[in-house]
Amino acid sequence: MELAIPEFSNQLANFFNDWKRLERQQQDVVQEQLSFEENLGRFFKDWRKVFINDRQLARFFNQYQSDEVQAPIRVAQQQGLAVNVWQIAGLKTDEVRHSKVLTWFLDCRGDHGQGNAILLHLLKELPLMEKYQTKRYFTTEECCPLGNQESRVDIEIDADEFLLFIEIKINATEGKDQLQRYIDIAQAKAKNRDWLIVYLTRDGKLPEKYKLYKEQERLIGLSWKKLAEIFYDYAKDRDVNNRSVWLLKQFADHIKKF
Repeated sequence: MELAIPEFSNQLANFFNDWKRLERQQQDVVQEQLSFEENLGRFFKDWRKVFINDRQLARFFNQYQSDEVQAPIRVAQQQGLAVNVWQIAGLKTDEVRHSKVLTWFLDCRGDHGQGNAILLHLLKELPLMEKYQTKRYFTTEECCPLGNQESRVDIEIDADEFLLFIEIKINATEGKDQLQRYIDIAQAKAKNRDWLIVYLTRDGKLPEKYKLYKEQERLIGLSWKKLAEIFYDYAKDRDVNNRSVWLLKQFADHIKKF
């Protein structure tokens, strides 16, 4: 009896879940500081617990290659649904280019037509900011908040209620006392408003010297992967035919790999 594709898909999902479980077990083994030989023996012992039916696996991939399955995939490709414009545009890991794109998405005046909705969705994930529903704010890319040319902030969100700085890093590291300068600038410019500095990096971690900063909630690390998850969450319940939402999801597809 032929195995139905949905049934086998469930088995395939279980296989990869077991694979992840083994990977976590291997991480535990590393923490136990076992030798290489002990690690290897433990891995192959656990590997046998993962059920693999080679005939069903071969049948699944044969069905995947069938015209019945491939035809709708080809139609989607012909319609451009497999294209990622941000990768084609050559953003790669250029921080300046990513700053421009992110500024555009967060700008309530942007021609994406989403108004302040994308920014508000981001604010929900940030300490001190989740309570704000601001409609009027200014988004500036590569700005000097107090006119000091040596302290250029990648993205500034200047609202009546708060001040938000976003510093972007992909391959680079913090410049000399860079975040401390931003802290001083934010304190001076925000005055009586709330303020927050987001340090956007690959791992979402702050440099070691800032981890004990006295106002910890005002300086946070955010990973590109987490930002992608926030954008996916924004897009999931919106019209799939909306081009701006489609572009945002593509941007999330691009940055989640950092």
